[in-house]
Amino acid sequence: MTAAGIIGVSVLISEKINPRFSKGGEIFLIILSVWHLISGLGILVRKKWGFILMKFYLYIMYLGVPLGTMLAIKILNYIKKNEIELYFARKSIHL
Repeated sequence: MTAAGIIGVSVLISEKINPRFSKGGEIFLIILSVWHLISGLGILVRKKWGFILMKFYLYIMYLGVPLGTMLAIKILNYIKKNEIELYFARKSIHL
């Protein structure tokens, strides 16, 4: 997720040089990039809020029929089956 945020920021920087998106598209890209950066960093440092943001993102993916729905179901089932949430309940790694 962090990589997606970094890619989004780099696209925004290149947009300032050669604009391709409307203002609405630019705002959407900014929001999505920030979301990915924050949740990706939260996951990397094993914070509970990073896990919650990722799960919320997966629930939003349900709306992306058919591919988003399929991916969200598979990932959420994997999280539940392997008890990934317990990984985020432990003590966090300090960078």
